[in-house]
Amino acid sequence: MTKIVFSKTATDNLRTQAKYIYTQTKSIDAADKYLDKMKTFIIEMLSNFPKSGRPSEDIAPNTRKLVYQGFSIIYRLREDRAEILTIYRENRVTF
Repeated sequence: MTKIVFSKTATDNLRTQAKYIYTQTKSIDAADKYLDKMKTFIIEMLSNFPKSGRPSEDIAPNTRKLVYQGFSIIYRLREDRAEILTIYRENRVTF
């Protein structure tokens, strides 16, 4: 089983998403449930199938991209772990 590590950026991305869900629903429970489901998906998928995301060299070297309900999860595989680098909503990307 592969160990999953969330970077500070990925953790901040999750917090931002929680705030967004809260502003839309006014429900802390709804925001928590959604993020718990997303984190569970990431951990279960990458722990068991670390190469399940498609290669995403166009985003950054040696990265892969996993998608969950419109969110892109960018990660890098190391010898003993998968590092979650960033998480973003496809339709909210700004350049």
